[in-house]
Amino acid sequence: MIRKWKLFTVIFVILLSVLAVSGCTSTPVTQPKKDMSALKEIRVGIVPLPHYAHMWVAKKKGFIDEELQKVDFKLKWQPFSLGPMVSEAFAAGHLDIGVMGDFPAFIGRSGGTNYRIVSIASAAPKALALVAKKDSAITNVTDLKGKKVATTKGAYGQKLLSLLLEKNGMTMNDIQFIHMSMDDLATALLRGDVAAGVIWDPLITRMEEAGEIKIVADGTGIYEAYAVLMANGDMLDKNPEAVDAVLRAFQRGDEYLKQNPDECIKLLMEDIKIPESQLTRIISKFNYDGTITDKFVTDMKDTEEFMRKNGLIKAQVDVQSFIPRK
Repeated sequence: MIRKWKLFTVIFVILLSVLAVSGCTSTPVTQPKKDMSALKEIRVGIVPLPHYAHMWVAKKKGFIDEELQKVDFKLKWQPFSLGPMVSEAFAAGHLDIGVMGDFPAFIGRSGGTNYRIVSIASAAPKALALVAKKDSAITNVTDLKGKKVATTKGAYGQKLLSLLLEKNGMTMNDIQFIHMSMDDLATALLRGDVAAGVIWDPLITRMEEAGEIKIVADGTGIYEAYAVLMANGDMLDKNPEAVDAVLRAFQRGDEYLKQNPDECIKLLMEDIKIPESQLTRIISKFNYDGTITDKFVTDMKDTEEFMRKNGLIKAQVDVQSFIPRK
């Protein structure tokens, strides 16, 4: 009788153990996926440049989709080959969020485009530089007096050139200023048609690696060379949570890029068509912290004043309302 009772007890304990284990290892209840067709859409305009590397990382790693779905939105990712096309899309009402340089941002706002700066996209004073041909006798800014110097008018290279001249006791009247696109400027430098020019990456790194140019001065300590993230005014007013979701995703992209640079470089090369060695060098120059600081607002006020004085914008832009801060 005792043996039978012991056997029954053992079997009962075994059964309890099996039931407990099976309960612990049962398939967890999965949350139903959201119906993507029911989500509202946010249109994000982007350009395949190192200036926006962390944003591309955020897209490729799925961070933007994850953050947007938390607030019942979905992403429409719209790559543009050139920055001016982003400005045009905003003006036509085809974008909710997009990237551009600070100069184009002010030009659009002055012209009536309904958008605002919601974040710094990047800052890279070393990615904007006054350069001369490698074998040129020019070694400093004062050597430019009376010589032909080129950059793209209405872009941030014009401001760096002006600031460098001012720092060295000169003005634009002391040089022969020539407006050129980046491609034309590269050719003109190599042919000797201009003595120097202000160019930006990826052109700087490409020409440096080829041994074609030398850097006379860059923006360090003078000009941050900002790119900015814009949001359509209506989207910002009606759905600020969607804009915030995108900003969170871009911040995650920045953090992931810092922690996994080698992986990210390979990811970025799929869209940013720059050789690996060059892309690695270029990205190391950029700060992708999007935080809007007092310094940034002050710098934007200086940029607005510079553009107005030089006839690049006609209507004054109220910087405080152009850069809403929480």
